[in-house]
Amino acid sequence: MLTNLREKFFQKMASYRRYGQLYIVPTLDGIKLVILNFILLIIGLVYANNYVLLFNFILFCLFLGSMYYTHFNLHGLKLVSAKLSAFHVGETGHLCLTFKTNSSLGHHFLNLEFNNETSLRIENEKHSFSITPVNFDKTLSIKIPVHALKRGNFKLSSLYLETLFPFHLFRTFTYLDPQIDVIIYPKKSGRHGHNIKIVNEDLRDEGEDFLLTEFQLGDSLRRVHWKKLAQTNRWYSKNLTAQPALPVILSFSDKDISHQQKEAELSSMAHNLYELHFQDLKYGLVLSEKLFITPAHSLNHLNNCLRLLACYDN
Repeated sequence: MLTNLREKFFQKMASYRRYGQLYIVPTLDGIKLVILNFILLIIGLVYANNYVLLFNFILFCLFLGSMYYTHFNLHGLKLVSAKLSAFHVGETGHLCLTFKTNSSLGHHFLNLEFNNETSLRIENEKHSFSITPVNFDKTLSIKIPVHALKRGNFKLSSLYLETLFPFHLFRTFTYLDPQIDVIIYPKKSGRHGHNIKIVNEDLRDEGEDFLLTEFQLGDSLRRVHWKKLAQTNRWYSKNLTAQPALPVILSFSDKDISHQQKEAELSSMAHNLYELHFQDLKYGLVLSEKLFITPAHSLNHLNNCLRLLACYDN
């Protein structure tokens, strides 16, 4: 029941979206300490026991000191920039955060969580880290390992940052606004369930290696070396010394397939794109009549193809 109340409280606070605002609430241990302080105060006053009252005073000072320092541990910390490079489902990426602080003492044992985000998960549920400024402008960059749960293209607009340092009696938290576009590619799967089609294209001989032979009856007119004919008035055929590989088009195996099979084929396409890229072949994608990429070969082309797979039906 307490867990449900806690979750509802934090969901309510998250709905306000007041980025940069610090909030502080007592933890369960802090509430227990308040109750203990109240009981000791009653006992000390009823029995006029100075030792009990002194002990109660020390505990109350500990309570107030913890409240002050827990709030101070997060005060003055600002998010300057955030970056998360595209990666595949099932892989681990790194969320790069750059903070700036006006505290020379640093910020210790901070916990970061994604706020209502189902596509990403911090690798160790809560990633605890400390920030100690080491340079003159008091900035520091950290890398948070994150795990991709599903493909897509979305905006990461909220992060939850908290601290319970030093005694876990209070919880100070705030919401950060990274505002970064996140692209998660499909999982790379080695199963080839999609269509692989080789495209016949008109070969252009300019710039290619070829041998000239006497034109024979039946040779294709497309292979005639027209410049040589104009210069010598003799007919020559061009014969390529190496036949270039034909482009490859990847597409779905069927238009009417289930969502689960579609995801499996998207994963298969992602794996096949890397294979074709490292084989120095031209490749393209056809996902629908309006979603297609013509064959090419470059790193930028590979990223565009993977981005199309990530955003498909999303």
